[in-house]
Amino acid sequence: MSKIKRQRAISDALGTLIPHVPFLDASEIRIKANQQHLRHLPAHIAVFLATTSYVRHQYTDYDDLLREGLDRDAARYCVADEMEATITSWGGSITAEELLAAPNESGEQYQSL
Repeated sequence: MSKIKRQRAISDALGTLIPHVPFLDASEIRIKANQQHLRHLPAHIAVFLATTSYVRHQYTDYDDLLREGLDRDAARYCVADEMEATITSWGGSITAEELLAAPNESGEQYQSL
């Protein structure tokens, strides 16, 4: 896929997944979705992973919880509802259950799709 087609696919996926995301947040999510480790994935999956990672690190206390000694899974559990609220405020419909089931940011679970 050409770079321009990839950019268009990322923008389309972003508009579908979280249509009311603020411009600056959308820009950061686009950057994350285009990182090397996500380029092998379909655009909609890359955007999903980039969005969940971005919201987790920018809009929750996830990093503080890790520093306090919680393991990754426990910290994700603690912030799932807060992440769902942020994504919902952007017009998205990703549930806390889906966030907890999501793979890590490398997208390893999605490579077969």
